Parts: sequence; structure tokens; C-alpha cells
Amino acid sequence: MRAESRERRAREAPLECGVIRRFGLFAHAIGLVIAFCAMLCPTSLAQPEIPPGSLEKLQDMFGLLRDRLWEIDDYFWHRGEFERCIATLRLITAMDPHDAEAYSGGAWLMQNQLRDDEAEAYLIEGVRNNPDLYDLYWELGYFYYMHERFAEAIDNLEKAVGFDVPAFVWHLLAHAHEHAGDTGAALAIWFQQEAGEPGSAVPRIQIERILSGGPAPTAPAMARRAREERLKEKSAR
Repeated sequence: MRAESRERRAREAPLECGVIRRFGLFAHAIGLVIAFCAMLCPTSLAQPEIPPGSLEKLQDMFGLLRDRLWEIDDYFWHRGEFERCIATLRLITAMDPHDAEAYSGGAWLMQNQLRDDEAEAYLIEGVRNNPDLYDLYWELGYFYYMHERFAEAIDNLEKAVGFDVPAFVWHLLAHAHEHAGDTGAALAIWFQQEAGEPGSAVPRIQIERILSGGPAPTAPAMARRAREERLKEKSAR
């Protein structure tokens, strides 16, 4: 599901007049950034001294511009203009390569538009720019899991669990090991999680399923069939 964690995700789609106003502020912010960049870039060989506080002001303006871009993304989202959402999110990560939410949302939309290769490359870029966050290792691991590339899923999920992560990250790692044929590793994770999640029945259910010879989760195969069907429909148009 598309992340809705930020406060702006809870707002209703803006009215047309509000959008016009925001686009005006967006253009104004760009103009201010360009003006400050001009101040910081010398026109001669003599390097001028940067005025005190200029860099801080420039950072504030980039923050304002980034917020405006998120509002524009929301506007396109509510209108169903997902290609424009993708373009806007790419602008956000170009400005702020540490915005993990933009990478996550952009990759999800790319997959929704059947642009899986682009989504993979975008997530890899996100991981490269954010090696100290578990989020994008998880996102990339989930991408590989749902594309039945289980060794690559395990590699990224193992990196994710090196951080303090929610239980669902461990759960997916266990499923990936099971699909890769290593039920021993899968069971070891489920036993670990059974001890670490005393209020959850999920680990015990999974342990009993594996020990009784039950099938592995079918979500990756179902996702593959859904992609194939959508690609068939797209080619038939």
C-alpha cells in the first residue's frame, strides 16, 4: 500500500484554486533557490565570501520546495495521474536523496505502471543513498520476494534485520528462506520470533504449517500471474 504516514497524506485533495496557489508558491520557491544559487556561484575567478547564514537560508528554501513538491504529488495522486506522481517523486529524491518515503512510493507506483525494471533501479538507488536505514533494504527485499528472486530477497532482508526492525521484516525473511528451499533457516527464524513475539500467534502458526508439510505462501506466484495477466491485457490494447 502507498505510505500515508505524513500528515499531508491525511488531507483531502485540494480545490483547483488551492492548486493554482500552491503551484505559484512552488514557482516562487524555485525562483528563490535560483537566486541564492546565483549568489553562491562566482561570475569571476575571485571567490566571494559567502554571507553568514546564506547556506542555512538555502537549506530552508530547499525544504520549502520539497514540501511543495509533496503537495503537488498529493494533488496528482488524488487525480489518478500516477505518471506525474512518479515524475514529482523523482524530483524530490533528486533534491533530497535521503527521502526514503519518496523512493518507496515512487517504486510502488512504477510497479503499478508495469515498469518493474525502473522500480528495481530506483530502489537500488535509494539503498545506495540510504545505507543506514532498514526501510529501503526491506522495500528492495520485498520487491525481489514478490518477483520470486528469493536469493536476492534474502540478501537485502538480511541487511534489513541488522537494524532494529518490526516483526514483519523477520517474517518475510523466513518466507524467503522457505521459498529458497532452506526450511531449517525459516524454522530457526520462526522459533526466534515465537520467543520474541509472545503476544502473536503468527510464529506458532507458521511453525506448525512447516512441520506438518504445508505449502509455502503463494503470494509471489499470485503476483507473477497478476503481472502476466496485466501485461497480456496491455499488449492486446
